[in-house]
Amino acid sequence: MIQTQYGTFNGDTWEDLCQLVFKSKYGDQNYQEMPASPGDFGIEGFIKNNGVAFQCYCPDRHYTQKELYDKQRDKITKDLNKLKKYEADIESRIGSNKIKEWIFLSPSITDNELLKHSQTKQEEVKLWNLSIIASDFKVILKDADFYAKEIHEIQSAKGNKLIFLSALDDIENIPLKDMNEYEKNISRKNEKRCIFNGAIDEKKHNRLNKITSKKWTDGDTFLGKIEKEASEIYFQIIRVISQYESEVEELCITWQGDSEVLISKIKDELGVRIGEAIPSLGEAERYKIADETTSKWLALCPLDIE
Repeated sequence: MIQTQYGTFNGDTWEDLCQLVFKSKYGDQNYQEMPASPGDFGIEGFIKNNGVAFQCYCPDRHYTQKELYDKQRDKITKDLNKLKKYEADIESRIGSNKIKEWIFLSPSITDNELLKHSQTKQEEVKLWNLSIIASDFKVILKDADFYAKEIHEIQSAKGNKLIFLSALDDIENIPLKDMNEYEKNISRKNEKRCIFNGAIDEKKHNRLNKITSKKWTDGDTFLGKIEKEASEIYFQIIRVISQYESEVEELCITWQGDSEVLISKIKDELGVRIGEAIPSLGEAERYKIADETTSKWLALCPLDIE
């Protein structure tokens, strides 16, 4: 099993997901699944309209980059060789159609040496002059991101939590932009959050400013990713944020308690509202959105600390 930004997979569950993706995306183009019975011919599906064949591969565990390259390279070689070995069997199943593209789909591809290998194998296959191979035959590598939209739609339809996070970046490794008026807002508000025993802790204040600024800028990037991969989910999130924003301004005006309690209350409430509106969204995703939106509100208002 391996963990990806789209979930946890092994060879079987990855192939199952890929088949659902292909049927959803290419069903109207006469996509045909190629079950591995009575034999595995190096093709797991075929689009009759344009001669595109698919082969899926998922590693059985997490490998180093070199190990993963070796596994993927060997899989490509083995399955392309099956086109030659089972030429007659494949022809009897795809008819007069010729394979113009052979797409190798794996959760991730991390070594560009695999591109070099695929080009070498591409030219080798063309030299075989097989009846099932087009003269302009191509080997193409794709990772899961090529089908992100379809994967999220399928996961949502099956009731799975949608996942958009792979890992959180280290705050220290990303430089911040020069201070502008919004970062001045952040600094002013965070100054009040960093007063201990009547005095401001400058070290904590500077650190908190960096964290808040990064969360704010990361939030726009993260929402942009969701908009690209799941537009309906994105617009639901924006609607919830917009509805709550006007309430936040009023809450800040009337708030009489501690500033940290106020900020925590806003984060928690926004996270709950997003979860209620979009139950298919993962818990980590909705609270990341709430956290980063709160930082944005510190920068732009309406979240003010008196």
